[in-house]
Amino acid sequence: MGGAQVISLGAGFIRAKVVAIVFGASGIGLIGVLNAFNGNISSFVGWGLATSGVRVIAGATEAERPAKISAVQHLGRWLSWLGLAIVAISFWPMGRITFASDKYTLELAVAGLAVPCLVASAAWSAILQSTGQLKALAKIQVFAAFVGLALGVPLIYFGGTLGVALSIFLAAAVGAVALRQSARRHCLADSALVKEADIRQLLDLGGALMVVGWLAQLSSYLVRLIIIRDHGLEAAGYYQAAFAIAGSLPAFVFVAMGADFFPRISAARDEKEAAHLAEKQIQAGLLLGLPLLAGLLTMGKLCIHLLYADSFDAAIPLLSWMVWGVFLRLIAWPLGYWLLARGSASAVIASETIGNGVMVVLPLVLIPYYGLTGAALGFCISYVIYAGLMIVIARRRSGLWLSAPTWLSIAAATSVLLLAQFSVSRAEGLYWGLLPTALIALGCFWTYRRALQAD
Repeated sequence: MGGAQVISLGAGFIRAKVVAIVFGASGIGLIGVLNAFNGNISSFVGWGLATSGVRVIAGATEAERPAKISAVQHLGRWLSWLGLAIVAISFWPMGRITFASDKYTLELAVAGLAVPCLVASAAWSAILQSTGQLKALAKIQVFAAFVGLALGVPLIYFGGTLGVALSIFLAAAVGAVALRQSARRHCLADSALVKEADIRQLLDLGGALMVVGWLAQLSSYLVRLIIIRDHGLEAAGYYQAAFAIAGSLPAFVFVAMGADFFPRISAARDEKEAAHLAEKQIQAGLLLGLPLLAGLLTMGKLCIHLLYADSFDAAIPLLSWMVWGVFLRLIAWPLGYWLLARGSASAVIASETIGNGVMVVLPLVLIPYYGLTGAALGFCISYVIYAGLMIVIARRRSGLWLSAPTWLSIAAATSVLLLAQFSVSRAEGLYWGLLPTALIALGCFWTYRRALQAD
């Protein structure tokens, strides 16, 4: 899953590179707005089906499983239609609110056609993941990445901003069709009767998950709206470039976490075992993500130039702050998955509301003083607060603080990143970061192998 995610991200960055060359920073800003618009609606109407579907199907007996799969399919279809209806109603007013004109409303409408595809993909992915078809799921991600890129790049190059919107829709549509065919081949359950109790269970479980996902998407959209209103679409492009690099390159860790860690922690016998699994995931996530984060901190300018263009230097100071925010995600997200898996809906909603609320409020406060860098600084500070909050909630739920080995891992990782960043802070040239990054990668690989052998 992690490898497939790397390929998908590579395809996404090639598409973004073409947009950056053809349209500049304003084009990247437009992509960020279009994706945030789709993310808001798909997170809301998707009702957490990607996760609740996994929990319901994976926890069922062999005899119950066909009915559970049918329920996920049935609910996914209805939610997809609902998503399309909301796009049709909202694209014009949201375009006016975001851009203060009708200039990009057609692009919002076309890109919004991806919403039903994204919702349907969540349902089919849940079916494949819960039935252990991770290899098939990974293959589909790779296939969709290549096909979406092959179709999207000509549209971007020759179709203008409308071509950008069409490329977003096609990428989602290709993935949805491929997932549907694979799920029907591996997990066919159309003949099973859909039970009202199963639908109700999915809706009950998905409510908290929907709130969590929607709050994250809403905060992301509002931050972009603040930037566009204060500094314009080009500034939003610089923010999007830094945000995409900081969040996407270590994303294989988070994708693998959702695919493998979430089902395992859902099946834990008690809270102490769940806490142990969460701590192991924090330690593993730090080891896997640390080399990438070090590379971003020490070679941020090179990454910006390679993945976008030389004219994107305004995104460089944003990247460092966002990398530290992502580092804190590696600590907080396993604890968040633990709360989701163990059914503490109120704690999850409360923590996400606070974290995402702070993420929106801080740019409002900091941008007038620090400019665009204030938005990235707010991103980092919000994850400081979120990580601290998750640690406290985990303590209240399990009765235990994080163990000494976990705190030691966090302290060591923090020190290593600070040292790496300081070591190249005054170095000339773009490639000096290769040395500390390579040393950190070797150290993490050696430590990870030792940990596997010990287990």
